[in-house]
Amino acid sequence: MEQELIELLLVAKKALSTGQAICAQANELSQESDRHVEIIERTWAKILFVRNHVLIQLSTLERIREFLSVKIDEVRSCIQDREENLAEVSLNLQNIFRVLKDCTIDPGILAINTQQRNQHATLFDYIDHQSVLELQKQADDEIGDIENLYSSLMTTAKSLSVTISELASMQEAALSISLDKSASAFSDDKAQIQEITIAKMADILTSLTNHYIQLGEATRLCQSEPNASLDISVLQKDHEQVPRILDDLRESLEIVESISEEIRVRMQVYLSMQDELLKVLAHQEKFSTPGGQADTICEKMAEMKTHEQKLAAYFKELTSLAEWYHVYAASYSHLVLEIERRKKAAERQEELIKELTQSFEDAYNDEYQERRRWFAQHGSFLPEGLCQFMTDPPSRLYVHVDEQSRRLPDLSPSTVKKALADIHERSTATS
Repeated sequence: MEQELIELLLVAKKALSTGQAICAQANELSQESDRHVEIIERTWAKILFVRNHVLIQLSTLERIREFLSVKIDEVRSCIQDREENLAEVSLNLQNIFRVLKDCTIDPGILAINTQQRNQHATLFDYIDHQSVLELQKQADDEIGDIENLYSSLMTTAKSLSVTISELASMQEAALSISLDKSASAFSDDKAQIQEITIAKMADILTSLTNHYIQLGEATRLCQSEPNASLDISVLQKDHEQVPRILDDLRESLEIVESISEEIRVRMQVYLSMQDELLKVLAHQEKFSTPGGQADTICEKMAEMKTHEQKLAAYFKELTSLAEWYHVYAASYSHLVLEIERRKKAAERQEELIKELTQSFEDAYNDEYQERRRWFAQHGSFLPEGLCQFMTDPPSRLYVHVDEQSRRLPDLSPSTVKKALADIHERSTATS
């Protein structure tokens, strides 16, 4: 019996040693899993933060793309409107230029202007036509610059759309597993299974230890009392369970190893996701770096504003010139009528001067004759020293023209008639 007990003791010792080794390995794996879980928890928080920032950035980029799309539509409408405005104002200027070219200056006015070395024959000759053409060219060039800017904005918008699509794809690719379930839920589930398994292994190891202790006590008792009768049937039955118990430990170890591997793999996945999301974030931040797409868009918006301001100034000047030339053409007709009015006023003044001169002369002569009559009747009888003052002649009145006006041109009747018709036509058109 002693020999049998020794054999059972040796098997139990070896089983205990194997069980301790298996449990030690399970404990190491459990500790390693704990470290990995800590890393998972930290990484999970970073993943959520970075992903949220990435999504916010993507949303911002999408709003910028929508803003850019609206601006592109506005630029396209601006180009269309300005081209139509330029065509309209150019046609208006062409028409008024044609009117000015057809408006020949009256020969009477030309005769006086020729004396002043002025060789202009029509109203068109008095305007700076080349400056107007240059202004039109500047407006057309400005529209061309806006068209180039429109093409550049279209390219920028397409590039931004590609960037957003690439970043969205990178963000989706970075999420190799769903984030719907939290890392804590995963870790807690695995830790609970691992904890239960290790607790079970500890119980098994305790039973192996107890079995070894009981065999040791039975062996010592047998050796101290060789003739004693011992019942070792229970120990024998326990001995028969040792292989199964070791198999249970190995199976439990496999569970612990499997869970540890799952946790390690999940940790690697999260670390990889974190790295990939950081790459996406780095790509996003390139948008706002100096010289990046954000700067390009801002520069183009500022450039567009400058072009719009210049173009508005050109159109304001062109429109003002067109209106001024219309008034200029109408003012010539009023010039003709004003010349006629002044000539008639001058004629009336000349008639008035003649009438006044004749009236002054008649008054002088009447006074002179009256004084002679008085002297003949009375003055010749009076001493000279008494009324010497009565010998003065009467005062003579003259008409003095303060400033002599320059000679007005002699206008042809056809010029006056045309001016009257033109003013009547314009008055009818505006009423």
